[in-house]
Amino acid sequence: MRWYHISFLLMAFAQGGAPAAFADPLPDGGVTAQEVAAIMKSEDFPVEIGSDKDGDPLIRSSTKDVKFGVFFYGCNGKPRCDSIQFSAGFSVKGMTPAKIAQWNRTKRFGRAWADDEADPWVEMDMDLEHGATTEAVANDLDRWIGVITEFQKYINQ
Repeated sequence: MRWYHISFLLMAFAQGGAPAAFADPLPDGGVTAQEVAAIMKSEDFPVEIGSDKDGDPLIRSSTKDVKFGVFFYGCNGKPRCDSIQFSAGFSVKGMTPAKIAQWNRTKRFGRAWADDEADPWVEMDMDLEHGATTEAVANDLDRWIGVITEFQKYINQ
């Protein structure tokens, strides 16, 4: 390694610009709410851990003006759950089944549906049963924010 590469690295460290951290592995068997919450906090998301109507973990969070939940599935009464689902609902009038179907036909990430009041929802699943990394969860969280942003634009057209 040349001296100027070493100097650049030392200067970057001195200015707080350390290289990106390595991804931490998550074990087989899924994730805990605390692990997901820690990843979300490290990405500057507010988190509130609670439980859903079935007693499984639920994380409430938000991005800008959109509140969303992270639901945990396959827990079977244990703290480690094999999948999570990001979910957000919107209060928008005039959402038709055809518009929901068009979203689902044209978008790869983010499944849409309408509730009993015809309010649109969008969800995205992540399978973690056979392990993952903190980086993979953070990447899907980033993808989820992209889904929310695109869905919000779509339903407000």
